[in-house]
Amino acid sequence: MENKKLVPSVSVEADENDVTTWALPEGAIARLGRGREPDMVFSPDDQSLAIGTSLGIWLYDLATLSPIALWETERGMVGRIAFSSDGKWLAASNSDQILKVLDIQNGTCLAQVKTDDYISGLTFSYNNQYLAAAYTRSTIVEVWHAETCKPIAQFTSDAEKTGFYRPISFSPDTRLIASTSASDTTDNAEVIVVWDIERGQQIASLTAHTNWISTLCFSPCGQFLASGGEDGTVYVWDVSTWQQVQAYIDFGDVYRIMPSYSPEGILRAAIVNYDDTGPATISVCDLESGEQLYTDKFWGNTVQFSDADDWGNTVKFSNGSLLAYECRHAFINVWTPEHPHKRQFTHSPISFPTSVVFSQDSKTLAVEHHHEGVVLWDVASKRSRPAVKVESAGKNQFVYKTSSGKLYVASIQKDNVRLWEADGNGTPPIEGTGRKYWSAFPALAPIGTLFAYADADGSLKVWDVRSGNQLYELTHPLYQDIEDDEDDEDDEGDEIRKLEFSPDGSLFTSESRFTSLRLWDMESRKEIDAFPKHKVLGILGFSPCGQYLACAGEEILLWDIAHRKLHKTGLNQGPFISACRHYFVCSGDETVLYDLMRREIRHQLPLPEGSERIFCAAFSPCERYLAGGAWWQEGLEKVPIYVWEVASGKHLATLRGHRTDVQDLAISPDNTLLASASYDGSILLWDLTPYL
Repeated sequence: MENKKLVPSVSVEADENDVTTWALPEGAIARLGRGREPDMVFSPDDQSLAIGTSLGIWLYDLATLSPIALWETERGMVGRIAFSSDGKWLAASNSDQILKVLDIQNGTCLAQVKTDDYISGLTFSYNNQYLAAAYTRSTIVEVWHAETCKPIAQFTSDAEKTGFYRPISFSPDTRLIASTSASDTTDNAEVIVVWDIERGQQIASLTAHTNWISTLCFSPCGQFLASGGEDGTVYVWDVSTWQQVQAYIDFGDVYRIMPSYSPEGILRAAIVNYDDTGPATISVCDLESGEQLYTDKFWGNTVQFSDADDWGNTVKFSNGSLLAYECRHAFINVWTPEHPHKRQFTHSPISFPTSVVFSQDSKTLAVEHHHEGVVLWDVASKRSRPAVKVESAGKNQFVYKTSSGKLYVASIQKDNVRLWEADGNGTPPIEGTGRKYWSAFPALAPIGTLFAYADADGSLKVWDVRSGNQLYELTHPLYQDIEDDEDDEDDEGDEIRKLEFSPDGSLFTSESRFTSLRLWDMESRKEIDAFPKHKVLGILGFSPCGQYLACAGEEILLWDIAHRKLHKTGLNQGPFISACRHYFVCSGDETVLYDLMRREIRHQLPLPEGSERIFCAAFSPCERYLAGGAWWQEGLEKVPIYVWEVASGKHLATLRGHRTDVQDLAISPDNTLLASASYDGSILLWDLTPYL
């Protein structure tokens, strides 16, 4: 690779030293987070690490571990990336099934092609002439001319079944190409399939692995092909005879093994041992001598560990000496020969945000991530810190804001439940145990006085936040007569799925998996029998005014709490999304603002032509403004966010920046900022002052 300055894709007036301002959409002032589901690849000269994410392609300088470029941000949603052998080009596929070849010096697109399936394996030939891909849902391997993306050849395996994660590799002389497919005879096993490119024929089908194959690599001399995967075994095959000449199997309890040849022809492997009770262990060893070159314990992406397609991207091992792996959804660890000890840099968060809330002074944004910790972002500096600094808190956390503006975090570690003050002294006011992992999220009363969570047997433990003592238990009966179905993986039996307090903490709702509903009076500690649960299919939530409990039925229903009466709304076109003291919004064929006091539709909120309904919404604390976010639909490059004036229903702005579904929205108490959290792994901060 030529030593030229790489050009990042940045917005006008962006600060090249502040990556939160790179490639921002119009109206946004910062992007927090760098995208989810990373695919990583080292440059051939060992100087750079490219990371493809849902936001685009980040290029990091390995000497400084700093980002130096951001490309492909218009659509993002990058799935697979690969460097050409000379380092001049970078290939990238995305979720729209578009494959592009980029000029590494400036990120411009040289050529592109639309594929018929999602690419799971991508590689250039050693002479840089060809680009090849293997697909997720078919046994096809496709080859193009690298610089033009004109089709050269297409190969289909004799096996009828495809593999979910399909590595692909050219031989050094570009005569052969190897990939994988699922075995037609053995469950979970995969076979290695080799084609002769010039003859256009399949010449070998190699069987030995008993599970997914994650890695294929030819030796630099071209005489051998090495394979490794989830069965914890490395096999070496003689290319001239296609006979197995070596098997490396004695590695203990291995979760995944990835072989790689050094330029000198030394076969090494990165080995991952994953233990769901503790950190994973990753090591690099010389397979022939058994010498261990590197070892580390790390908390990896546990969600991706269980998914072969995504998991393969979180650890990359190349040239027998370059290792990068994701740690704690937040960092990338790198090990190279020039630095014998691991180095770590932030590329956080890799998980996606599910909830955002501003502090009362608008200076801090609290962000909850899927199966991850709660992060506090300083709005002015755009720097983050964990809301709970205690490691033992675990990473499964939930954020709450009380009516007084105080921020709390609940954490789940195994069956331990704790409640913390965000940015507190590290001592949890509440510590409990017994919560089943997949049951309902814990609940905090909006006034901050009561905290509750569900035990596995349906008992509801209620705690006093001030004293830290458990007050009592309520019992929500669970169905016990559900027949076990060995073929139904989702048949987990009944369990509590939703808990919620009323705004003043006087009422409490619990809902089980099989739609068993309960409404509790917290003073008497008894179920409210007058609640017509036989007419209700599910609980939507309490109105912030405390007058109503919104319920799902044949239409949206309002349970008048004081008068013990059920009111129909006539709204049956879509889900209840968000509420303030006087209104709630729902969206179906039309997006409407419903007046809670008058129990009638106040406005039909206008959406721009071609836009569909919203899926999340947030009122400003003053209730003068409303923001709504959509989900991605086919044909969209960027998902819309709408802003309305509540009193008039007037559409004020449409903001577009996220590549996929908007998960949550929050308007700052001073009405200057809108925070939008997306499944693309980022939070955008928008300046609302031009529109309000």
